[in-house]
Amino acid sequence: MYLEKFIAVLLMGAVAVPATSAFAQSVAIRQQVPLPTFDVASVRPMSYDDGARTHIYNSPRTSEFKAVNVTLRDLLEVAWSIPETQMLGGPAWASTDKFDIEAKSDAPFNEQLAALSDEQGKEKKRQMLRALLADRFKLAAHTEKREMPAYALIIAKGGAKLVKTDASGTSLSGGRGRISIKGGDDALAVLAFELSCRLGRPVVDQTGLQGQYELTLNWTDDDGPSPASNASNGPSLFTAIQEQLGLKLEATKGPVPVLVIDRAERPSEN
Repeated sequence: MYLEKFIAVLLMGAVAVPATSAFAQSVAIRQQVPLPTFDVASVRPMSYDDGARTHIYNSPRTSEFKAVNVTLRDLLEVAWSIPETQMLGGPAWASTDKFDIEAKSDAPFNEQLAALSDEQGKEKKRQMLRALLADRFKLAAHTEKREMPAYALIIAKGGAKLVKTDASGTSLSGGRGRISIKGGDDALAVLAFELSCRLGRPVVDQTGLQGQYELTLNWTDDDGPSPASNASNGPSLFTAIQEQLGLKLEATKGPVPVLVIDRAERPSEN
């Protein structure tokens, strides 16, 4: 999923309806640990001539979740933190049909989220989105590991060239031929996720690096150089990773976490 899906907030006017149904409850019972749910949620199909860009707003500090022009697979990436390159099964429309989604909970739940750490808040929001997808898309999915080709993200000879930061949270920006990440304890995991999306193959973080970093990566892709690089003959992505970050992508094969979509249905009307 390209970074543009995460870097804008778009308010959407939609009629809200209760988000919890008997189906979602039955899923929670089978899982034995009830998933937290949004109090209200709206799901609207979009037509292909709507012309909207893809945006997702999902702060770990509030119960609000807003998305515009997203596919079911886009939502699965957020709900499980697994890139589309590591998804198996599911109907063809999960990659093509677009939706607007708006969901939220009441003020007391916002206060609970605000008391959690960023990572705890992210996991809570992932669980809430999974419950919404089970309710509205009748989604059934599970994770497992499959042997498949991948790239290992490792430290290159000479050492990493990463800058430490004390910024709270994780911020992302970028576009064609560019990725910029700042803050958070999961900067390398976020980088591996984004590289997986760009390369169409799973990227596994094996750097062993922990802590908060900020990094910017510019390269020339198949469509030309990054607008930020102003270079007509800039480096390839593999070269840029080594020269700019002191990291390296190494082709490998091994067990990779995948999300298997067992069942999904187009959502019912609000």
